[in-house]
Amino acid sequence: MATAAVAMLAGLSLASCRKTEIEEIVNMGYLPPFTLPDSLALTYGQKIQLDLPAEYQNLTNVTLALSFRDNPAVKVNATDSLTNLVAKAVTVDQAARKVTIDAGQLYPSTTTSSTNGVRTPRNYLATLTATSATGFKAVKSRIKIRVLPAQLNLVEVPTVDVIPYAYGIYDGKPLRYTVDYADLPAANTQLTLHVNGRPDGKVGLDGQQVVVAAGAGDPDQKFEWTYDLLPTLNKDGYRVAYRQFRVVLMPVPKFFFGTYYSDYNITVLENRLVLQVGKAFTSKPPTFYPAKYQGTYALKSITKNGAPFVDDSKLFSVEAATGKVTVAPNTVLAAGEYKVTLQTQATTGLALETALTLVME
Repeated sequence: MATAAVAMLAGLSLASCRKTEIEEIVNMGYLPPFTLPDSLALTYGQKIQLDLPAEYQNLTNVTLALSFRDNPAVKVNATDSLTNLVAKAVTVDQAARKVTIDAGQLYPSTTTSSTNGVRTPRNYLATLTATSATGFKAVKSRIKIRVLPAQLNLVEVPTVDVIPYAYGIYDGKPLRYTVDYADLPAANTQLTLHVNGRPDGKVGLDGQQVVVAAGAGDPDQKFEWTYDLLPTLNKDGYRVAYRQFRVVLMPVPKFFFGTYYSDYNITVLENRLVLQVGKAFTSKPPTFYPAKYQGTYALKSITKNGAPFVDDSKLFSVEAATGKVTVAPNTVLAAGEYKVTLQTQATTGLALETALTLVME
């Protein structure tokens, strides 16, 4: 309670000080100060409103005007000078006493147009002036506006990471990734694609989709291959939005019980074992290669001598982290061939299965 009271008193004190300060300025013959931010950093496509102080709601005979003459005298596109461009983006509502800034009408700062070679300034400048018809002296406030490029999204790829990764396997099918403009204004824009590194001509654009051709990646389809891609949205030649992402192509991950010698590409299967019926058993973990794409494991099904087997006693289990198959000691199981099928979902999203046959005698 005491803390709340102190905070309330502090708030009242600040409000009181501000009111006193404004009253003093007005008593000196000036209109109330705007108290607007002197600099803003906005993202392309972002739109904000700035409210003038509450005192302006009750002031009559006050005119608000914007000036953009402090911007460099340069023509930024086929029709607009820089001054005209900023005038479209920054507007004032006389009745509501609000200033609206629409960064979608501007271009990102310090960006050079590939069309005309013009470079945008670091800051766009707007000056708001209030004048009075009843003798108060005018007040001004200049706002510097910096615009940052926006981020595109990819429909098929989670974009929570700074550089998202998409994964595919060599299966003879093309991969498609749809570029989402994320509600950005698309008028007079063009989507382009840059391939970092050494492009091989197997990745391109089809409308709003980045297409990785069926024959892309390692020609022998034995090794991983990464494409570093940069789809970019351009407006009048200026880059207004982009999203870097990477596509990793790889062979189908190897998932089996046994040993894989990657240096020689040799596989040794150990997926059929003979056990003593009723005895406890724990298998080795299955092989998953490349290991960095390994996910968690689960028991999918069990058959006995080819027919479905219902494990009512919960004797069979699979360790989620390693994939080890365990059979509990028991007096329930009869001799026969028990085929235990595991499933896993790689971190790439690919679902895989493998089986271990336990011959109980």
